Amino acid sequence: MLNFTAIDFETANSYWGSPCAVGVVKVSNGTVVHQQAIYMRPPEARDYFEPRNTAIHGITADQVADAPRWRQVLPDLLDLIGDDLVVAHNASFDTGVVRHACDADQIETPNLEFLCTLVMARHTLDLPAYRLPHVAAALGVTMGAHHDPLADAQAAAGITMALAHRVGVSTVNDLASCCQVHKGRIGTGFYRGCTRIHTSSRSYAAEGTPGNPKDIPAPNPDADPAGALFGLSIVFSSGLDSMTREDAWRACAELGAILQKGVTKATNILVVGGAGPAYLRPGIKPHSKEAKALTLQQAGQDIRVVGEDEFLRLLAS
Repeated sequence: MLNFTAIDFETANSYWGSPCAVGVVKVSNGTVVHQQAIYMRPPEARDYFEPRNTAIHGITADQVADAPRWRQVLPDLLDLIGDDLVVAHNASFDTGVVRHACDADQIETPNLEFLCTLVMARHTLDLPAYRLPHVAAALGVTMGAHHDPLADAQAAAGITMALAHRVGVSTVNDLASCCQVHKGRIGTGFYRGCTRIHTSSRSYAAEGTPGNPKDIPAPNPDADPAGALFGLSIVFSSGLDSMTREDAWRACAELGAILQKGVTKATNILVVGGAGPAYLRPGIKPHSKEAKALTLQQAGQDIRVVGEDEFLRLLAS
């Protein structure tokens, strides 16, 4: 039967390992059997709240002043999950929170398998955007306030059940197969994302190298001007695990972004696929696009260099 636990984290600041709340919805045999929001203080090294994050989710330092720390919450969270597969919308972010928070506290990262409703929805649904509210609405899933941790976890659970019903399956393993995605997994020193199973000869998995689409899609003139990527010029360096470059370009264009093939003085974001930006990997020399972006940064240009996890979060925000 359909058994899983949906989660959604909110963070205190821009560092992923700063959880301040998590929504948890446990589904057994296709029915919600437990749901709750757990509030916490981030690991000591990351225990500060940035105004931007509070503006998004409304959680303040005062609200969690008496809450337990992440390291105290984690055992209870794992007890709730049990043997379930974990589900989240943009799961690379939520599982990234677990990994980075454990790193910050210097504790073992739990072994968890997970599925991403964002990745599954992209394969299954034809939508103008794949943010959590868009996907929930398309599937008739009632959603509470976006960025409320429990409301978002409830939506992720509802989307998972709706997708299972749509494709006619009754287990999360069959859902993953029908949506043509690999289950992700995390553990200490290990991360494998929830990614599409590529069957085309043009896919990264089949070729082993990034695709090279010729036609750059134009930005959607009807995109939401308040969107995180609207009006920004974006360049990709290296292939992504979660989607083909064509899909990435299309997703950005749908949100009103301007796609570029090379880094210029007009570039706002450089997305580095594969192992991620060199600054996250000490001793690794940056690729040419990243090196140029860093040079422009040093010259005062406002250009961000992000890895795939952060890019997926921007797509879903």
